[in-house]
Amino acid sequence: MGKVNIAYIYGRVSKKPIVQIDKDTGEYVYGMVYLDTVRSLRPIEDDVRYVKHDHPLIISREKEILDNMRNWDENDMIFVKGVISTKMIPKSSFCPECQDEAGNPTKNIIKGNLIYITPIYAEKVKSFEDKMEAIDDLIQNREISNQIYVLGTLIHDPQFFTTKRGLRICQYQLALDRKFKIRTDDLSIKADWPVVKTYGDMACDDKLHLTEGSVIIADGFLQARTVTRHIKCAHCGKIYDFKDHSMEIVPYAVEYVEKCKETAEIEAEGNGRSVEQQKQILYNSGIRDEAPEGIAASDDMAS
Repeated sequence: MGKVNIAYIYGRVSKKPIVQIDKDTGEYVYGMVYLDTVRSLRPIEDDVRYVKHDHPLIISREKEILDNMRNWDENDMIFVKGVISTKMIPKSSFCPECQDEAGNPTKNIIKGNLIYITPIYAEKVKSFEDKMEAIDDLIQNREISNQIYVLGTLIHDPQFFTTKRGLRICQYQLALDRKFKIRTDDLSIKADWPVVKTYGDMACDDKLHLTEGSVIIADGFLQARTVTRHIKCAHCGKIYDFKDHSMEIVPYAVEYVEKCKETAEIEAEGNGRSVEQQKQILYNSGIRDEAPEGIAASDDMAS
């Protein structure tokens, strides 16, 4: 099986990059920047009818790229070619019900999956003095602003649910075999684990055709959302909610490659109902699996 994992980003620097340098050696530690992007006009049935901005995170430890990144300024337009990368990181929240010994709200930590882009190539294309001029340029180039192409294997069965707003959503996580070795990463890391989310008719198709072990190609973009997570306080035992930020792949199209359910299998599992009949049942009935942790019923989008 081939390896496909590529990201093309044309975005606006919304805030000057952070480039950390080791004080003792003078060498780079890492650099990171959020790029303001605009999704394509291609429909995905998520009911977004406005210019939707997303801010994928770019992280590098390569000297050549960081030499350039440290000179980027707000409203510079950057072109990036890279790969989707993931990393488990600690995420902090504070209990609203209790305090620690110092009288501060109790801090709780959970592990979260950070999705970001590791650049292979990054270049400043142009600069603008005015923010709105930069955004106008971004909108005019929206077809190339936020492009993701991956081939991956589902690591669990897809989850289907309907939000309070009536959005039909299918969500699953992929394992992506690394096509490029990231020299500054642990060499034992050979895969990345992004979350994929599809909407509407595509969500119904994915729920019926995909299962753990299915191999797909997704052609889409990176989407940012604000999500509600639930956590149990380690000190008082109360469960509380906190807001977090999440990034995921949203496909314009999904191609079924291997180990996906064929029509006969779907019809057998549906007691002889055709695939189209089962899609209509999913679409119209409001059937919902339990929403995965981090999915708010309102499916709020990050601003």
